[in-house]
Amino acid sequence: MAIYCGDKNSAHLLTNMSEFKERCLIQGRSLFTELTVWNSPTCQELIDYFVENLDEGDGDFFEKLETQLANSSPEAKVLASEMLWLMFLCPSNTGPESKRKSVERVFSWSGYDDIPESRKKYLSDDALMGIGSAGTAYNTGRWRELVYVIRLVEALLKFSEQERKELLSDVERLPRWLESIPENGSRQFRHMFLYLLFPDAHERIFSSTDRKSILTTLSDITSVQYNRMDTKEADTKLLALRQSFEAEYGTQELDYYVAPLRSKWKESKPSSTNEVNDPAQEYDVKSNDKPQPLNTILYGPPGTGKTYNTINKALEIVDPEFYYSHSDDRVAIKKQFDQLLKSNRIGFVTFHQSFSYEDFVEGLKAVTDNGTLSYDVEPGVFKSICERASSSYDNSISFDDFDTALAKLQETSENSDKRLLLATVRGKQFEIEYSGGSTFKVFPFATESTDPKYIASIANVRKLYLTGSKEGIYNTSYVEGFLIYLKRYCGLQPNIIADLSNKREIKRFVLIVDEINRGNISNIFGELITLIEPSKRSGGSESLSVKLPYSKETFSVPSNLHIIGTMNTADKSLAQLDIALRRRFEFVEMMTNYELLKDIPDIKGINVAKLVKTMNQRIELLYDREHTIGHSFFLPLLDNPSLQLLAEIFELQILPLLEEHFFEDWERVGQVLGDHLKDNHELRFVIEQFSNSEIAELMGDDWEVQGIHSYCRNQEAFKTPQAYIGVYTR
Repeated sequence: MAIYCGDKNSAHLLTNMSEFKERCLIQGRSLFTELTVWNSPTCQELIDYFVENLDEGDGDFFEKLETQLANSSPEAKVLASEMLWLMFLCPSNTGPESKRKSVERVFSWSGYDDIPESRKKYLSDDALMGIGSAGTAYNTGRWRELVYVIRLVEALLKFSEQERKELLSDVERLPRWLESIPENGSRQFRHMFLYLLFPDAHERIFSSTDRKSILTTLSDITSVQYNRMDTKEADTKLLALRQSFEAEYGTQELDYYVAPLRSKWKESKPSSTNEVNDPAQEYDVKSNDKPQPLNTILYGPPGTGKTYNTINKALEIVDPEFYYSHSDDRVAIKKQFDQLLKSNRIGFVTFHQSFSYEDFVEGLKAVTDNGTLSYDVEPGVFKSICERASSSYDNSISFDDFDTALAKLQETSENSDKRLLLATVRGKQFEIEYSGGSTFKVFPFATESTDPKYIASIANVRKLYLTGSKEGIYNTSYVEGFLIYLKRYCGLQPNIIADLSNKREIKRFVLIVDEINRGNISNIFGELITLIEPSKRSGGSESLSVKLPYSKETFSVPSNLHIIGTMNTADKSLAQLDIALRRRFEFVEMMTNYELLKDIPDIKGINVAKLVKTMNQRIELLYDREHTIGHSFFLPLLDNPSLQLLAEIFELQILPLLEEHFFEDWERVGQVLGDHLKDNHELRFVIEQFSNSEIAELMGDDWEVQGIHSYCRNQEAFKTPQAYIGVYTR
């Protein structure tokens, strides 16, 4: 039966839904208050202010929604919050805490108090745990789903109370009626709604892709036939198919996402000899996956969370399923990020003025061997992660298996008193010697030369092993000889390459470049600045490769490597940024998030959000928006909302930052802090260092001050709440 969800218990969810149906959809009463909000006039407000007034501007979903509903009635805001609650019931890839905060945020706009019993029952962790993944599009396109819900409710409320009761209890009639709602066939909430009302007859399959995959894999329905079906017909087919499996297995506790049914459709069907494979369908794409830009720069003033958010973005790319299921758990997110960093799926580097092409791509490293100086080519951080990304098919043999075998070979070579003896595929013997770096010296057998003409690149050996391709590999016979030795003596298992009948997943990799604008881009990237363009990458429509200057290897940038940079706009203006970088990266602005600061409780009457916003507005007037103050400076106050900590933040971080921004022009620093508007000089953070009497005593009565006055910090102001309040009030 569809009510069975494996290790997820839907009983509590379905009980709440039953009560919601009776209380809200049938009787029209509010779920969280004693109001009557589920009615046509209130729903019409949501149509007028939201559906017919969609906001395509800046800001996230909730910021836009708050603006759109600003002039609506409090009842309309309550209704919007309860609709969102309904939308949050099924998805499990968003945590209960995040759902609860979102619902409470929208409800708070109404100004009403909720019923404590309702809050405890309908906003608990159990109530919001969810029972299945809704996919990324359900969150990123939340406004579309809300439009569908509003349209559904609008149509439902045209019926009388008795008619609604009958319709919502009719498992055959309701799905047919839903066909009249705009975008019914493409909205995931449609499937959730039917599951919540009729869990014995409708599956917990919310993704249209999964519904199609199940029917085309487990039945004789073709893709073309499925595309011609309406949603009600697909429901019927899924129900009949599950009932056939219930008869086969002798149990009703079956679910398409739980063994034994999961493996039947999640595994690809073998291709027939007459079937032509579509390369675009040979890769497994997770339900939470979504297209991500290959080159992104997060830019903004200091303290706006740019580096902090690179962790989220990197995990969203490399492991989206984990990210979306743990998006509210920062500890788990950071732990998974560290693990991926350790396994080299994610790379991290910080640019600085001395960072060079040799550090980033490749360079020569001096080594000595028995007093003889030689130079080995050593890959930089960018080339290393490109090599891993270009050989990242998710086969049974992993990238790390090769590295383990290679480490054993290196150890054997270093501990041996003589060179190791290897042989090519044709039996031609040669010796090797490892002297560090990324290459082995190759000595054809019986040669006495101490300066070999041949080398075998580790990168090429790895590439041949993982991909089976000899393209771009030099000294191929020696590279093949290495593989033979690694398999025979170093425990490397054979790798079955490129079986196109098997579905494969290409792993994504991320390189994070912190402070990307602090390095000399032309010197660091060199000729590779062209190769990072999406169309110029390997597999792109205009793919290019170059021969590297030191190793002479053919090199291209793989299409599964994402580059995320961070840029502090106060450090270097966007206008001064290398135009080559601007053309090839998508720029995502990150400004101060005042919503986060609103969570900080008032500190002895000080409203931190107003304090920071007012200072930033003055900075924009006196300087520019690129030098405003970020929210992260003040986030420690969430855990310790004390005047002492606020004083430390101002004295040790904010004032030094303002001093740097304004080049020690303390008069303008004081203006940012509102000191020029404070009649009480004791409340000013920046004061003149010398009084008139002190100047007269030091310099004489006739001496006139020339130029800028000397200023100093007023230590007492940092301890006085009114000094901070005076920044944003007069």
